[in-house]
Amino acid sequence: MSLRQHGEAGCDGAGVKPETGTATLRFRPQGPGRFFVAAFLSLWLCGWLAGEVFALGLLWRFLATFPARAPSGQVALPAALFVLVWVSLWTFGGAAALHQLLRALWSEDRLVVGADGRLERQVRLGPFRQRRALPSRDICGFQVRGVGAGAGPLVAELPGRSLEITRLGSGRQRQEAAEHLNRLLGLRPRPDNPAQAVLPAGWQELTPSFSSPLLVPDQGLRRRHRLVMGLVNLVVWGLLALSVAGALSRPGLWAAVVPFALLALACGWGLLWLAFGRLEWRLEPRLLVLQRRFGHQLRPLGEARALELVERVDSDGDRSYRLQATRPNNRPLRVADHAADPTPLRSLGGWLAARAHVPFEDRVPTEEQRREQRAAELERLRQQLAASGRLGRWAARQLERAEESAGIGQAVRPPED
Repeated sequence: MSLRQHGEAGCDGAGVKPETGTATLRFRPQGPGRFFVAAFLSLWLCGWLAGEVFALGLLWRFLATFPARAPSGQVALPAALFVLVWVSLWTFGGAAALHQLLRALWSEDRLVVGADGRLERQVRLGPFRQRRALPSRDICGFQVRGVGAGAGPLVAELPGRSLEITRLGSGRQRQEAAEHLNRLLGLRPRPDNPAQAVLPAGWQELTPSFSSPLLVPDQGLRRRHRLVMGLVNLVVWGLLALSVAGALSRPGLWAAVVPFALLALACGWGLLWLAFGRLEWRLEPRLLVLQRRFGHQLRPLGEARALELVERVDSDGDRSYRLQATRPNNRPLRVADHAADPTPLRSLGGWLAARAHVPFEDRVPTEEQRREQRAAELERLRQQLAASGRLGRWAARQLERAEESAGIGQAVRPPED
């Protein structure tokens, strides 16, 4: 990450507005690990290209000889459609791998702070460039998700959500950039206040005439999901019909029809659920009621009187977050999940707590608590090594040097006797 700044900058306290001058922060790929990733992706793309050429050749031969295949075309057409679907997914996978290869070797992210208070994110991926203006007036602050070796992306905090700026550069560079931007623009990341929480994107409140308010998934988003699922059903049911037509003349093809039939039934049920069903929360005073609606039928699933936001860590150390409604002597009811960012869930929990007057507990550790936990773990490890013998004491001294270079563990280490 590098910084180019012209003039001085300040903030008037009402959004992002530097008084004079501009600043440009530049982020590039860092670390030797990206070269190993690039080497693997390069080898994989060679195999991908061979498969792509082979599949396209099959499709071309079928299209070139299709008019001459009258009786046998009924059998070959399902296979050709299957190859078409496969090559579409294969092409998408190759494009994603090429994107990651360019991201590892030939990419750059820039954040430009203009003199008029505008923020612009510029992304270069290989020879391609993209510019995007950021909602500068809504930004509350900049921060980096995670600390140390697990530092995540640089994000801009907005009411109810986070906007990712970049994952390039090292964790220390992104942290320095966040501190510089907050200082430059007079911003300070603040914890979400449940009393001022807003309903995040993806949710909608309905107010029936003779019932309590309902929290439901955003209806506009579900309409787009229905459209996509409808197109998927069109393709799958078409393939099923062609497979059945081919199996009528060749009974040996019925074994291939069964998987298509199961997939078509699953896709059809998904479309029916998006069209007529949903899970919704009824907001009663000091009570949250989860219910399932399908058409005109309504079935209550459970009641809860409190909310909590928890962090879950899998076997690989990856973190995910869940907002759940707690019940005494029963399993919690899931409200929503997020794979990387607790901010939307925190905002949703705060909104529900304020709307239904129920308590909300945020159990996600803060960055300071994470530092203290890490330092305490390192201290326990150091003491165990020091008590294990000469080799352990040598390893403990190496650990102390690593702590000093990383700047952690000093605040919580107890004094030695």
